[in-house]
Amino acid sequence: MTNLIKMLRIDERLVHGQVALIWSHQLQVDHIVVVNDKAANDPIQSASLKMATPPTMKAIVLTRDKAKTLFADPRFNALNSFIVVNNPQDARFVVETGVKIPLVNIGNFGRASKEAAANKKKYTENLRLSDQDVADLQAISDSGTPVAYQIVPDQQKIPLDKLIQKGA
Repeated sequence: MTNLIKMLRIDERLVHGQVALIWSHQLQVDHIVVVNDKAANDPIQSASLKMATPPTMKAIVLTRDKAKTLFADPRFNALNSFIVVNNPQDARFVVETGVKIPLVNIGNFGRASKEAAANKKKYTENLRLSDQDVADLQAISDSGTPVAYQIVPDQQKIPLDKLIQKGA
């Protein structure tokens, strides 16, 4: 049985309107799996992410270690899911666990704080990447998993190679 992961999204806000309402409905999922050590270890943030999830879906907030265990469990293959991380490093981790991801979608990233944005190159109004971020995204792409920037489903996808050229 193949898993039913629809997409992995990188979005520094994790679960919010675009993720909880637009993407999850577009992808027709019933589980949103958040992989982020900080969020999973913060009961308030974890509860907030779960509350932001529509009542027709279940949110699971996991550390990297617990996510790796979940992805290895054969029962995970039955979950119609959408994985959300808030940085390229966590996205690379998920892909490197061996779970099949049909697409890594880059959303809003690199603008959360002025300090963080100052050390990153601007690619679009909603995307700033450091050299390490680009290296992690390139490693994902090189592994055979497609990577593209797209804020919402009705916006045109920009493949990673074109995105990097655009920012050059």
